[in-house]
Amino acid sequence: MLKVISCLFFFCILFEPLQSYATPNCPPEEVKSVSPPKIGNYVLSFSQQPGPLLSFGQNILKEAKTKVFLFLDTFVGSQMRLMDAVPYGVYGLTDNFSALLSVPAANYKQNKRHSSGLSDTLLQLEYAFYNENTSQFEDQATLVAGVTFPTGSATKQPPTGFGSSSFFLGSTFNRTYVNWYAFTSPGVTLTTSHNGQKMGNEYLYQVGIGRNICTIDSEWIFAWLVEANGRYVEKTRFKGRTNPNSGGNLIVITPSLWISSEQITLQFGVGLPVSQHLFGNQTKDKYLLASNVSWLF
Repeated sequence: MLKVISCLFFFCILFEPLQSYATPNCPPEEVKSVSPPKIGNYVLSFSQQPGPLLSFGQNILKEAKTKVFLFLDTFVGSQMRLMDAVPYGVYGLTDNFSALLSVPAANYKQNKRHSSGLSDTLLQLEYAFYNENTSQFEDQATLVAGVTFPTGSATKQPPTGFGSSSFFLGSTFNRTYVNWYAFTSPGVTLTTSHNGQKMGNEYLYQVGIGRNICTIDSEWIFAWLVEANGRYVEKTRFKGRTNPNSGGNLIVITPSLWISSEQITLQFGVGLPVSQHLFGNQTKDKYLLASNVSWLF
């Protein structure tokens, strides 16, 4: 049902007649402008405009610009708690091509077991292959590709990594109006085997919508965002045998508050699982807390 609703929503956005925004009796060339007016979401550069908290991608910067982040989250479930600290940086190789590097750390408690240490390191590239500006909105579509390196551990109990490299492929599409913002982003993580064990591939389906609350002195943006993050994970295999207590489908709805200036972004959110269909006997999530802070150089 969530997939159907999100598809209908973005179908309406993408094919909403542009004539409804036009000035009557004006020729098309007079309606279209380079970009929307510098109000609402557009008082700041595009890298400082509202974006997702948990979803991947949408990290395009101007050429030679650098943005450093500190992402923190906590997943809480029945007899389970996972805390992540993810410092990462993004560098604009060109105006449409960026590189991201993250080296996360995890602290994981499950039942009476506890582990901590580095998680898998991620190197990710993102290319904006489509940009469209009108007087009312801006569109951007990107391709995302990444590889993780097994700096985490698959042998710790509970594990802090896959134990082998994995590869990520995805795409994003977002549309930003003066007051509104919406996006969708499907993706897949393809895992590899190590010592006979292969974690299940992960399939992501994500969608979100947000609205500008206010701007202050054309220097600060305040906005809210609600995103739905779906993840389907295949079962883990070990030496040809399937682990029945692994894999499943999870959908989390996360409202968040966005605050940004020309250099700083702050975002805080609370996620609640609305659907958990996990295979076999697994611990279910109750809620998550997440925050992200960044600085643009």
